[in-house]
Amino acid sequence: MAQQTDCTSIGAHLNELARADQQIRQDWNLLEQDAKTTAAQRDDLQQRWRTVDSENLTQLKQIVTACGWPKTSKDSHSAWLLAQHADSDIAFQRFAKGLLEVSVKAGIAAARDLAYLADRIAANEGRPQEYGTQVSQTDRCHLVIKPVDDRQLVNRRRLAIGLQSLEEYEAEGRRRFIPPDCANSAIERKIQ
Repeated sequence: MAQQTDCTSIGAHLNELARADQQIRQDWNLLEQDAKTTAAQRDDLQQRWRTVDSENLTQLKQIVTACGWPKTSKDSHSAWLLAQHADSDIAFQRFAKGLLEVSVKAGIAAARDLAYLADRIAANEGRPQEYGTQVSQTDRCHLVIKPVDDRQLVNRRRLAIGLQSLEEYEAEGRRRFIPPDCANSAIERKIQ
């Protein structure tokens, strides 16, 4: 028998799923900061990461199917985070983006969340980003901003929704993700 979703208490459940999502990513960042990390440790954590994302996607789909998009900003943010990391199902990400757009127009969800999800989908589909939110860490000492349509336009769009400039975002990325022992840490720019 299918499990019944209680739509009155989805917030706590979404927040629990979001905590697991963030914990596995924090574990990865710590692992990547350590120059002594082995391939086996990386493989093990990547497998756990895939499991967390897969289970979260399954549960988010059940919640959205039964209850629609969350009706509070906090719960919407948690649902967005899970959709953001549902890279194994781009069709679902597109579906979630449509629900999130409605929520932003209703004043519930943050435009910032919508920008991140739109960029994630664009990057996953090989299209340029509009907000420059998606980066990849090519190795422990380098981040690459995935392609954007036009750097100047990206900064205007970012400003319009309250995001810091792309240059400030790059600097923050360096501080957060590049270990101090990397001599020439830099963010490479790939602009198309």
